[in-house]
Amino acid sequence: MANVRAGQSEDHARSASVRSLEGRSKAGEETRSPATWLVLGLLLEQPSHGYELSQRYEERFGTFVSMSVPRVYAALDRLRDNGMIEPVALDTAKPVPKQHLMRRSYRVTGAGVKAYRAWVAERILEDPRRAQLLARIASAGTLGLDGVLDVIDRYERACLEDLQALPTDTPAAEAGDLSPEQLTRVLIADQQRRELNARREWAVHARGLVQAQIARRRGGGSRGTS
Repeated sequence: MANVRAGQSEDHARSASVRSLEGRSKAGEETRSPATWLVLGLLLEQPSHGYELSQRYEERFGTFVSMSVPRVYAALDRLRDNGMIEPVALDTAKPVPKQHLMRRSYRVTGAGVKAYRAWVAERILEDPRRAQLLARIASAGTLGLDGVLDVIDRYERACLEDLQALPTDTPAAEAGDLSPEQLTRVLIADQQRRELNARREWAVHARGLVQAQIARRRGGGSRGTS
């Protein structure tokens, strides 16, 4: 419980970054669209430029969350303006097509990595298509085991915050002192509480599975970069 509460203030700051970026979307684009964040995830795989990113995006996510080439470039602008990515020169020690060198490439900043993990955790809670979305994100290999563990921690903290925000007038309901409207609100809160508790139980179970995988891969060593 102490670990859960210790990360809440940090998560609030990162969630604010997530909301700030989503709030800057252009007219006609859903403010909660994952497209910009999926571009960020692809950049986590490797530094790249807009055209190459658009090709990878179409292959990976095109049938799930469509995004035109101009929107990929617009997403890069928003990510750059929010400090999530920065320009980078490609490593010319490796074979690089000439046309790649002529385009501006980007890499993810430390703030971008943290914000991306925060966004994934929020999508688990909020997106009705969370199963399909997270499967695609996992296939991108952008999180790694430690990243998955971080997302699970954030997910559990978010569930705890939501639980603490729910009304606690169940005893009054059991005493029969509520109007039908008040009773309805209590019943809805009770349903939400039960669902959130089930989600927290899943987080505990998922954390155990991931930690076991990390321990096996590192011979029982401490948590680090996967």
